[in-house]
Amino acid sequence: MATMLHCQLERQEHQTPPSHHVVAAKTQAGWTSMLPSWGGALQGANESSDSHESALESSSGNRKKPGRIGRKATNKEADTTQKISGFRNPWPSWHKPSAMEVWQALEWGDDTDPCIEIARKRAITSRKPATAQESADLKSNKSQAAALLRVTKPDFSYDAQHGQAKTTWLGHAGVLVQLAPLKQGDRPVRCLFDPMFSQRCSPTQTAGPIRSYPPPCTVEDLPAVDILLISHNHYDHLDYDTILALEKRNPSNIHIFVPLGNRQWFLDSGISPDRVFELDWWDKARITTSSTEGSSLTVTCTPSQHNSGRTRTDGNATLWSSWYIEHSRPTEEAYRIFFAGDTGYQFHASPGWPPAPPTSDMERKQVAARADDDSPTAKHPVCPAFQEITKLLGSPHLLLLPIAVGATYDYLRSMAPVPDSLNPIPRHSAGVTAANHMPPWDSVRLLNVMTSPAEGETAGKTTIQNRTTVQRPVAIAMHWDPVEVLKTLGQLEWACEAHDVHFARSMEEVDEDGRAIFLALNHGESVLT
Repeated sequence: MATMLHCQLERQEHQTPPSHHVVAAKTQAGWTSMLPSWGGALQGANESSDSHESALESSSGNRKKPGRIGRKATNKEADTTQKISGFRNPWPSWHKPSAMEVWQALEWGDDTDPCIEIARKRAITSRKPATAQESADLKSNKSQAAALLRVTKPDFSYDAQHGQAKTTWLGHAGVLVQLAPLKQGDRPVRCLFDPMFSQRCSPTQTAGPIRSYPPPCTVEDLPAVDILLISHNHYDHLDYDTILALEKRNPSNIHIFVPLGNRQWFLDSGISPDRVFELDWWDKARITTSSTEGSSLTVTCTPSQHNSGRTRTDGNATLWSSWYIEHSRPTEEAYRIFFAGDTGYQFHASPGWPPAPPTSDMERKQVAARADDDSPTAKHPVCPAFQEITKLLGSPHLLLLPIAVGATYDYLRSMAPVPDSLNPIPRHSAGVTAANHMPPWDSVRLLNVMTSPAEGETAGKTTIQNRTTVQRPVAIAMHWDPVEVLKTLGQLEWACEAHDVHFARSMEEVDEDGRAIFLALNHGESVLT
């Protein structure tokens, strides 16, 4: 049984334009902004070769001809104040690499990253070959990657007695989180983040980047979805066919939340206007039922450090975001979820970053302290948004974090029919795109930043049925590179070791030492937290 949900918006009031708004200014180039720049570094803002009359939606609910790409939109609400021409990352942490920095980050030949060996050992251990033939079958990178990342059929059953949330990774950045119902006897509340079920993330399904792994299910296999949250409009996060299929599958119950400027795309695609809610950073939506039981879900649009665009002419015309959900119930402390979307954390100019695992155990414990520069006076500081999110909204219990090394070059390399040693397409170091895409090392740092208790506080206290328990924060890896499975998982495992975080592939591997947990699930796999 599903109860009708009610949504009440709480928008921030601004006397002057927020620092991430660009008023009557030029915005950055389109989807190519995901690639390293060959131009100079920007001074804390995203540039563009095109200006736009407005980045916000029309208040009209007229249905227009659907389109995969979208079009420029105007905002009639904004006419009473100032027109917004685009958006930017307002922090000194935003940095686009110069041509020299990109050149220094490029690598050719065989990949000698020692983290690959970490993942290779785990692959062999997980398979436990019993015969010489089975051992031989596990010698190639492809077979080892297949052992570490599998596609499993999702189990969407839910039992509130066994955890606060059930989280299922649907591939890439797509994640389904099921929470206890807001009304007793009802079905769980289901939140779906950045789903992508098409074969290609492209304006057309006949050309463009094709997925390395099939989705673990179809849209039709999903249970009823109540809340759909989109972080930004890049094709691998906002997919036309997926959105239309979800709307058809959930014609009356789905509530769609998007960052500022993205609503018009949904209206042009034929989605009902009363289903789409557009939020700026720090705007909130409180979701309740008609019941007076006191349970609610608060959705907050929170900052991230990234960009947007679907064409050469709409770069940064729409906002990007992370999302923060607080699930409140009368008998329990609120359960908090943070979805980072696509984001960077800190630019790292050194081609040798992140640090490789040393052989000495003593050195391994000192690596993180030497490698992490969290000082606000650093040449390339960390993005301060995430500390601010935690300060204002509280420390999350569940974090959905990207661990993308940067898949663009890897995808191109994978199409060359030659071994790595002869591949003409280079790799690039993880640090050169880290202001835009967090690699594993920074994702683990972010987990610690957002979940470490402030001085005098205790981490992870949660009240369940009037009893207080200590709940360890859990991060789940998403938005990671299936082309480089060994390297990505090896880097994540090493980053967890260096930062005293428990790396695991399932909760069954986790011991009771109290450390934060970072999980790397298989496609379609679920976890209860």
